[in-house]
Amino acid sequence: MENDVGAAAIKRAYNLTSSIMRAAVDDDVIALSPCRRIDLPQIAVKPPQWFTPDQAQSILEELPAPGKTMCLLGVYTGLRWGELSGLHRHRIDQRRSRLFVVEVNTKGSIKEYPKSSRSRREVPLPAHVLEALERHIYRLDRDAVVFTTVTKGRAGRLLDDGNWRRQTWWPAVEGAQHFDEDGEHQVLPHYPPHSMRHTCASWLVQNGVSLYEVQHLLGHESFQTTQRYAHLQPDAHKAVLGAWERMETPLTIAA
Repeated sequence: MENDVGAAAIKRAYNLTSSIMRAAVDDDVIALSPCRRIDLPQIAVKPPQWFTPDQAQSILEELPAPGKTMCLLGVYTGLRWGELSGLHRHRIDQRRSRLFVVEVNTKGSIKEYPKSSRSRREVPLPAHVLEALERHIYRLDRDAVVFTTVTKGRAGRLLDDGNWRRQTWWPAVEGAQHFDEDGEHQVLPHYPPHSMRHTCASWLVQNGVSLYEVQHLLGHESFQTTQRYAHLQPDAHKAVLGAWERMETPLTIAA
């Protein structure tokens, strides 16, 4: 079975079956749940996909005006796409340079996070990001959604994830012109919009922000999720390299 179905799908199927069996035990339909002591396949943890500053800048330059502001906000706040597209004007505190994540755009409708959820959070805004955001929102009503459709005849509607990717994100990624240090043209990685969130976390960790702070900024429920960025910490390998340097007689080979 493992060869045909991914580990994540197997785990979801097991969790569903296990919950059904527990309910059957509670209702005295069966005496014991068969979902016990079962070895599940390990889910491979993918390294986060993130852009370098030059790559991110090249994408911004290819986006239409509303998309530029939305992506700038995404990279510097780590908001999920549904949080960006569900952000309301009155959730932005311009005086304190903050925004509050309360709602999320899910399948074309706005839903509030439960008050107990870590996803509800306060996020600081860098000055240049706040300035760009202020230029975008100054005409909006207090209760308006900040980022909506702009197509003539369909303006003002909630953004659809699939349409936004197809019409806005992928054309920008594919059209971006990025050059390396040697002036060679490089094709940008084909990363999805969620990579803006990974980019935010990666840049912060590389600049010395603690994983604990990144966890709260991004609203991760589990610290294990945030630990995916640990290898990007400036001193991540310092202890290991220091240990090798302290060896009195390191191994050598003739030049």
